[in-house]
Amino acid sequence: MNDLSLYDRHGAAWWRAEDRVFRSLRNVQRHRLDVLRGWLGARLSGARVVDLGAGGGLLAVPLAADGARVLALDRSATSLGAARDESARRALRAAAPALARADLYHAPCASDRADLVLMCDVLEHLERPLDALREAARLLRPGGALFVSTLARTLRARLLGVCVAEGLGYVPRGTHDARLFVSHAHLLELGARVGLAGARVQGERVRVWRTLRAGAIELAAGPSLAVTYSALLVKRGAA
Repeated sequence: MNDLSLYDRHGAAWWRAEDRVFRSLRNVQRHRLDVLRGWLGARLSGARVVDLGAGGGLLAVPLAADGARVLALDRSATSLGAARDESARRALRAAAPALARADLYHAPCASDRADLVLMCDVLEHLERPLDALREAARLLRPGGALFVSTLARTLRARLLGVCVAEGLGYVPRGTHDARLFVSHAHLLELGARVGLAGARVQGERVRVWRTLRAGAIELAAGPSLAVTYSALLVKRGAA
């Protein structure tokens, strides 16, 4: 469970349409990108963004293409290589995200500078979520925002996110450990301890028929926070 080595073993395949390892995650992150753009809109252009646990750049690369100034951090050099290759394929050149191999608990960045920190499909893999949120809060300027997408700590999330998704091959077996999942209420509690206040939240639902037809998870907005959700937390102290 929680096999993080798969991001090195399969890291070159993040953007390969024919590859099944990250097919569901590509779909999921497209949905999260739509949510983020809907919430922040024009503020993303020119924004200073730090992507913690960026993987192959599924968010970092398109945000850079939108005009954000992005620093993508990940422990997997192979995954970061995929982000670099996709940036080159899109000919982003100077607009490409900066890439650095780093532990998200100790980001090589100045404090109080980022307009936006991303932590997408990351918290559910961490043994120390409070420390990760504390580091995100350190990076953010007052009034800056943390965008989180994760799995809720519920029986329903365990059944759908692990038993079903991994059992049917939509997600590689061993990807998740349900004991690390984080409910929205707990996220708000942890955020409050490091100076982050909840601002927005969006539940998600699986588009069942599209998922079955595509052989990969497709998400849409939904009212329930019981399986997966996206949330925006804002650092206190804005002028």
